[in-house]
Amino acid sequence: MWRDPIVQEVRKAGEELAKRANFNLQTFFKVLRENERERNSKVVSREEIELSSKT
Repeated sequence: MWRDPIVQEVRKAGEELAKRANFNLQTFFKVLRENERERNSKVVSREEIELSSKT
């Protein structure tokens, strides 16, 4: 079965974040928000998704 290397990379990153957060969902998102602040970048927000679906 063919495996997409990009999908594999994303899954690996998600698994590493989950481990870092002790597989706790609340902590997982806290870590994501901390990463956003450190990198001065933003993960797509709910508002952006809602706006893009209306166009």
